[in-house]
Amino acid sequence: MYYETLVAVHGVLDRYPWASHLTCEDTGSELFDLALRRSEAYGWYSTGGWTYRYRGWGEARVVQDPGRWADCLAGGDWTQDGQVRELAWMSADIPDDVREPRLPVLHVTRILSDALNRLGHVRFTGLHAVLPLHELVGDASDDLAEMRKWFALADPSASVAVSVTAATGTAGWGKEAAVRDAVAARLGDLAEVEVATGRLDLSGMADLDGEHGYRKARERGVLRFACRVREWSPEVAVWLVEVVGDALRAVGCAEQVVVTASRASDARP
Repeated sequence: MYYETLVAVHGVLDRYPWASHLTCEDTGSELFDLALRRSEAYGWYSTGGWTYRYRGWGEARVVQDPGRWADCLAGGDWTQDGQVRELAWMSADIPDDVREPRLPVLHVTRILSDALNRLGHVRFTGLHAVLPLHELVGDASDDLAEMRKWFALADPSASVAVSVTAATGTAGWGKEAAVRDAVAARLGDLAEVEVATGRLDLSGMADLDGEHGYRKARERGVLRFACRVREWSPEVAVWLVEVVGDALRAVGCAEQVVVTASRASDARP
């Protein structure tokens, strides 16, 4: 048995002329092939999946090869109209008897970003991830602390507005302030986060209606936060998504959730 996570990259893709012969549909094989080539280059994916066993416990058990998953699908929207699109998405199946504190969100994001950047110039605007938080075990605080040290090297005078949402369903009702406080504690002084009280700028997310777990028009059961960080990149988006996921676990929202992080207008109120 497996549980699934999914990551999708949003933005605008300006294709290189020499790569224009490649095509991609909702489950396009071209992106799938590019993603597999890149993941194999990093050593993050094996077509055999979880292929070896450890017998130290007296019985054969599948053991996680860190960063790898058993199988995946990938697709995207490469429409050349200058509009924000869901440029690439990938799902990853992980055996349900191999659980860790984190999901391979960073790995999948890196693979998709690398693949897109081989095809053209990418203006990255947002990320969404389906996080089966109820499948995770253990404490991710050490890993998140290490990520915070990495992002601490950004220009401290810079400030980028980012919109963050978490579709939690009824599990998150009334917990906006608690989640905000948990997120702020994990981000430290590297970012600002507040519960969004007015209209949230989601222009960095493609206009989707339920595709791959994300629906832009969803209103009920969605927590909304206005953040400011020192820089903007796919890695920063992953950091925010993972921090929000860990904060949701901490306040008792360990469900399957959809978390987004997207670039917003830099105009301060």
